[in-house]
Amino acid sequence: MQGGQSASDVPERPIEELSALRDVQPPAALVARVMTRLAEPRAPSLWLWLWLRRPFSIEIKVTPLVLICLTLGLGALFVIIGATMH
Repeated sequence: MQGGQSASDVPERPIEELSALRDVQPPAALVARVMTRLAEPRAPSLWLWLWLRRPFSIEIKVTPLVLICLTLGLGALFVIIGATMH
């Protein structure tokens, strides 16, 4: 590829052996089965059924004291990790 051409700019020639496959018709049973599967809704799995059955929420209550302790603890952890990496 020269002159700033990318791979998508290069024209592709058809492969002679594969171009003959355009004329092949799929079996009617295969087409019917695929169309049937697309038309029928899929039954939900047990996990999905349990998940969608009822909504739930997660509520986390954080007090200012817990937030301060968590910040100080993470800061101390970073200092310890930083000191041991040298």
